[in-house]
Amino acid sequence: MREETCLTRDSLAQNNRYLDWDSQPAMFKHYPHFCYRLKLSDIPSLQWLEQTRCISDKRLIAQAPYYRLNVPSAGNLHPLEIYVQLRNISGVLSGIYHLDVVNSELVMIAEIAQEGIEPFLGLEHRFNGALLMISMVPFRSSWKYGLRAWRYLYLDLGHQIGSFLASVEHFGLTLTKMFPQEGLNRIMGMGKDEIIAAAYGIGELTSRSVTPLCMPLMRVSPTDYTIIDDTLYDAIVSEPITSKSVKTAFTESFLEINAARRSAREFYAPAMRDEVITTLLNVTASSNLEIVALLLQAQSMQTGMYRNGKCTVRGNFVTECVHLLLDQRFIAGANMVLLIYANDFRASTHVDAGIYAQELYRACEYHGVGCSGIGAFYDNEASLWSQKLLLYAVAVGGKI
Repeated sequence: MREETCLTRDSLAQNNRYLDWDSQPAMFKHYPHFCYRLKLSDIPSLQWLEQTRCISDKRLIAQAPYYRLNVPSAGNLHPLEIYVQLRNISGVLSGIYHLDVVNSELVMIAEIAQEGIEPFLGLEHRFNGALLMISMVPFRSSWKYGLRAWRYLYLDLGHQIGSFLASVEHFGLTLTKMFPQEGLNRIMGMGKDEIIAAAYGIGELTSRSVTPLCMPLMRVSPTDYTIIDDTLYDAIVSEPITSKSVKTAFTESFLEINAARRSAREFYAPAMRDEVITTLLNVTASSNLEIVALLLQAQSMQTGMYRNGKCTVRGNFVTECVHLLLDQRFIAGANMVLLIYANDFRASTHVDAGIYAQELYRACEYHGVGCSGIGAFYDNEASLWSQKLLLYAVAVGGKI
């Protein structure tokens, strides 16, 4: 998918698409009003789920509600949804639920007993606890970005998984990665407009038998209207996710950080201390990623290109860096830009890049500095700093 989704000067010049924001597809999925609902705040044992994906800010823009979440999303389009199967959790009817993030509620889609989704996740017995599924809604992103949405869907997924991992670790829980089997999408009542991309278990596998759900769940469109791009759909369903989790930090400040996370759109470089820069240069990334840091401004540190925390090439790369990131001028005010490369241009490496970037966001918030993930860049010009393939960039700088 790399060649089909590359950005070049010519491709941008030839892109005359007009975006009518009044025709933006709905950002959140809503089940019918008659479905049974639970307020997440009323279930202390599920606070980890409430903190995994939540509204952190709401305001009116042009007389319409504008939401920001605890996880970033390319264009603030948020093309993800979360579902959980809950079994044998005190105070909660065992069933399959949708996370209504706008209202911070669980909406029951189906009650369960002997049946369940376990067989569709490769499990032969009942799973006590939560089976969490994250789905992607491609049209929410492709409406704006076309086929390049493939990249942003997986980067967004990585951010969401990173938030989930941090929440689970903060609440002292353990998780098991699950592997969606053929038929899971169908049994969850989904079509080409929504695809389950990742699944995890929090709880324990029992010795009790389980039978697979025999009838698909209620079919509800994830958007108010949809245009199916078969090329994008085929690319998504053809590639399984095998992301590599990394240990998260700052768990003691998780709740405060989670509520405060924002994407910066301007920086004040003098406000960022060298010791914070050094700390951020050492944030752990998956082993299949290469992190190249371009230090643009600092109090006393040498500006230039850094690898593994060490300056390998001295110089001032502000002009080159701003140009690489589509000449977005606010980049010039950043202290540094971290470029995330990989050998393989795959869904899994994009997810890993999103997980790493989410940890960077959390680290920046912890240290009181600004952070902004950037997925738009001139692909073929990224080879100036690495022979690998650029997946994502993160600008970091002092807050104004």
